[in-house]
Amino acid sequence: MNRSLPSDDMLRSLHAQSLQALSPATLARLRQARYGASAARHGRLRWWLASACSLVVALGIGLQFSGHSPLPGPAPAPALASVEDNSALYDENPDLYLWLGDTDLAME
Repeated sequence: MNRSLPSDDMLRSLHAQSLQALSPATLARLRQARYGASAARHGRLRWWLASACSLVVALGIGLQFSGHSPLPGPAPAPALASVEDNSALYDENPDLYLWLGDTDLAME
């Protein structure tokens, strides 16, 4: 059973002969079916695109009117004491800094 496939040239000639044997009405119906299928595919794509665009617009409008206030801005900085007040605090107990320098606690 040594069967080999026909050559490409032979298959092309058979295809051309079969096209010549078809009636024009059959060719017209085949052409119409082929273009109808591609048109239906393009129609579905248009519906998906229209649906996606309307969904985006609806979400944008819904979020705009949802009643949520926008995100709060940064909290105002607390009023800082003047430099004189802080320096007085550091001058009161310099032993704390000496103690921190002597221990390994400051390095952790």
